[in-house]
Amino acid sequence: HEMMVRAADGGGLSAHSKVLVEIVDMNDNTPEIQLTSHTASIPEDAPLRTLVALFSVRDRDAGENGRTECTIEGDVPFSLTPTFGNFYELRTNAALDRETTAEYNISIRATDWGPRRLSSRQSLWVQVS
Repeated sequence: HEMMVRAADGGGLSAHSKVLVEIVDMNDNTPEIQLTSHTASIPEDAPLRTLVALFSVRDRDAGENGRTECTIEGDVPFSLTPTFGNFYELRTNAALDRETTAEYNISIRATDWGPRRLSSRQSLWVQVS
């Protein structure tokens, strides 16, 4: 914000100055994961890189406080691929076997780059048919 300040004394003398106020963003917003599409069931013979979900991440903070990264928690046969802007794809990255694992609870974590890193998590259930 920019403002002009004028000071005057009782004797008719005055001076003025420009005051600049810079507002610094606090890292006070957690990233928000918005699920765009989600496949709840995948056949066990699905090819590698089958699309499971599409989602976006948004953080209302500015600068590095609003910059985010996404990871998958745990050891699951899925991977995240950034696409464009703040969108990500969740895809299979290994063969699925229903007899070994019939369903997965995939936990996606979005974390910002602020000095006190904030994060949020979204869980997706995927059944193997």
